[in-house]
Order: sequence, then C-alpha cells, then structure tokens
Amino acid sequence: MCFSAGASFGASAVLSIIGTAAIMRARTIPQGLFAGIPIIFSFQQLAEGLLWLSLKDPQLAPFQSHFTYVFLVFALVVWPVWVPFTIRLLEKDARRKRILTFFLFAGVLVSAGTASALLLYPTEVIPTDHHLHYEIGIPSGAADLIKLFTILYFATTIISTFISTTRRMKALGIAFLLSYNFTILFYSGSVVSIWCYFAALLSLIVFWIIAGLQQPVDPMPDVKPL
Repeated sequence: MCFSAGASFGASAVLSIIGTAAIMRARTIPQGLFAGIPIIFSFQQLAEGLLWLSLKDPQLAPFQSHFTYVFLVFALVVWPVWVPFTIRLLEKDARRKRILTFFLFAGVLVSAGTASALLLYPTEVIPTDHHLHYEIGIPSGAADLIKLFTILYFATTIISTFISTTRRMKALGIAFLLSYNFTILFYSGSVVSIWCYFAALLSLIVFWIIAGLQQPVDPMPDVKPL
C-alpha cells in the first residue's frame, strides 16, 4: 500500500480472507465474479508490498519494474472494466443494464488508453513521505486527454454503483466516493496508491453485498381496500 510493505502485506492477507469468504457465499457466476473483487485487490496490494521491498532491498531491485507494472495494471487497467462488468452482470433491471453497458464500454476505452500509456511511456515510482507516487511519462500536451480519462475512470468505478439496483450496491458507491474525496484532500500527490488502498479496505462491503443477495427480499405488504 501507500504507507509501508508491512501494511500492504497485511491488507493483502485480510483481503484474501474476505474474498474467499465472499466467493464461498456466492450462488451464481455473476455473484462469484463480483465477490472476486477482494481477491484481485489482495494481489494488487501484494504487488505494492513487494514494490516497497524492492525499493529498499538491492536483491529485489531488478524486479522493481515488474512489481510496478503489476500494480498499475490492476489499478488502472483492470478496475475500469471489472467493476462495471460485474455490476452489470448482477443487474436485473433491463433499462439500468443498458446504462451500465455504456459504462462498461467507457471502462474498456479507459483500460485500452491506460494500457497503451503503460506500454508506450516510461513509468517511475517515487517514494515520498511514506507514500508511493507513480509517474507515467505522458507528454504534457496530453493534459486534457488525461483529465478525460480520469473522469471516465471514476465514472466507471464509482458512478456505476449508483446506477445499479442491486441491494446494498449504493453503499459501496458512497464508500468509494468518500474515500476518493479523502484521498484528493489529504494525499493529492499519491492518488493512485492511496485511493486503491482505501478502496481495497472497502472490499468488506463487497462481502456484505454478496451476503445480502442470499437473503430473500421482503414482499410488499398486502394492502386491503378501504
């Protein structure tokens, strides 16, 4: 994570437990894919923990770029697709499902753009004040494009949760939004690392959502005519 190798490894271990429990509670393939979010976050935090070690241990230094790209692929390429994709799979309302299809296409666009940037431009990790700052050498002339992709990124990962009618999904969206605003306010120089860590911790809500899907929805009470 953003603070230390130990914290990253600890988060990875906790997330693997949450993810395993969530997958075991899942009853359908869409539920299982959505329940896999904590597991993916677990691998992501593991990669950043190893990255922390590579910055300090000369024996791991040759693998620094590998750990960097693994983390960034999860953070920037996987999530813009995985989140709207799995939320769309869970959606029962046809109209909302069509809207989520648009968010999924936007996520694919973001993932393709960020993957291209990672392939075409050098990436540097800068440890600053117990945080990690990821610097991708995108030309300054692409500033407007970066802003657009940033907006689309958070639209696909946050707004899609508010589109969903799945039980308790909006709670995940609210938690994502609050954690993102907190990160921007206090850790603006390390948004990718810090927000991904907070989002990973929010995976407990994923388990709560999966648990809620196993509970029967209360039927509307009978209304007797006057």
